[in-house]
Amino acid sequence: MGGMVPEVISAAERAVVDGFGTGSVVDLSEAEDREVRAEVLRGLLLGGSGGESARLARLRLTGARITGPLDLDHGQVETSVTLQNCAFTDRIRCYGATLRHLDLQGCRFPGMVASYAVFAGTLNLRDSHSSATVHLIGARIEGSLILNRAQLTDPELALSGTRLHVGVDILAQGGFVCHGELRLNDAEIGGAMRCEGATLRNPGGKALFAPDLKVGAVANLCDGFTAEGAMRLAYAQIRSRLCLDGASLSGGAQPLLDLRHLETRELTMLTIGPVDGEVDLRNARLGVLRDDPATWPGRLRLTGASYEILSGRHLGAGRLPWLRRDPDGYQPQPYEQLAAVYRRAGHEPDARAVGLANQRDRRATLGLLGRLWGHAQDLLIGYGYRPRRAVVALALLATVGTAVFALHPPMAAVPAEAPQFNPFVYTADLLMPLIDFGQEQAFHPRPPLTWLAYGLILSGWILATTVAAAATRLLRRD
Repeated sequence: MGGMVPEVISAAERAVVDGFGTGSVVDLSEAEDREVRAEVLRGLLLGGSGGESARLARLRLTGARITGPLDLDHGQVETSVTLQNCAFTDRIRCYGATLRHLDLQGCRFPGMVASYAVFAGTLNLRDSHSSATVHLIGARIEGSLILNRAQLTDPELALSGTRLHVGVDILAQGGFVCHGELRLNDAEIGGAMRCEGATLRNPGGKALFAPDLKVGAVANLCDGFTAEGAMRLAYAQIRSRLCLDGASLSGGAQPLLDLRHLETRELTMLTIGPVDGEVDLRNARLGVLRDDPATWPGRLRLTGASYEILSGRHLGAGRLPWLRRDPDGYQPQPYEQLAAVYRRAGHEPDARAVGLANQRDRRATLGLLGRLWGHAQDLLIGYGYRPRRAVVALALLATVGTAVFALHPPMAAVPAEAPQFNPFVYTADLLMPLIDFGQEQAFHPRPPLTWLAYGLILSGWILATTVAAAATRLLRRD
């Protein structure tokens, strides 16, 4: 698609045409006439001016007021374009265009349409201000997208980057402000996404909408990063680390932080104070998880989430309240995951404490008989996590039975055939339902000790059943 410079041009525009041919900087910041028509720039970029050498030609303009629409749609721009501290009256258009390097540092413009454009170098919007949406849908930037200290202020959709491809980094640091939704769903960033100190503001809506985002290195939403509105990063793949250290998250939308199915080697959640809303980590796959009780959200969904290491201060059973913040109530998998991590780290007592809490919290979801049976298992053996209780209970029952039956021996069922009575063995025969020492069948207790015998038999069955149930559960866990 070609272009042509108008025949009649102003002195300012003549300076731009001459500077384009030699690649010189044209600074109109202090000029009396700062106005340059967009059609002049379009003619230079798409058609050239006279016999200028393509090797030297480039547009380097500072401090101009650019009037009319700069329309480069579907065009092919062979030179680099630097328009710094310029003010545009109309939206910048380069839909489906092919460009080299586009530098709009410090510019003010009412939006930009660069969807499906290809940038062989960098798109630089540092210190710029756009009052309408910046459209980068399906665009391909081989270098970096630079947004440092930029201000995007469309209250509904500030930047639309669905399926945006950035070969190197997205840099939105040092005071980048986005009033309205920052949309990066299905976007792919070859390097890092650095948003240290950035502010995303869309209360009640989505501050960052980036499901299925792919980041080749770190995603730093930290060190003063502020989001007022929901953060959607479900199904995102971040190769190195998602960092929220020193971030402030609020905004009223629920869930406030959606990290479902997130995949990353490290997630740091050391935000400034508790997250003011729900965090959803269901089915996330994490390597290292760093957090602190002071930053735990009031509502936390962890079902299906897996992590290899918990980093930071070891909390042991003190992390149980973290598991109990699921608004849907008790879920077994988060307990099992935490216990497995403790076990791999060599903290077996903490793993047992979590396993016991799992059974106790599960008990509250059962019916009456299930709760009664659960209480029995808890009291006698701590669901298998307190085996000493079974030993103590068995020793106590054996001592009582032996003492009572030693003082009040039972009657022989068949005196002529009865073996020698042993109160300890007789008590053991009553307590151990699966072992027969021959004493129980040979002797019958005298009333009212019949009830003691029945009690010992019942206690033996309860102990045997609870131990078997606990052993099955523990073997299944291992």
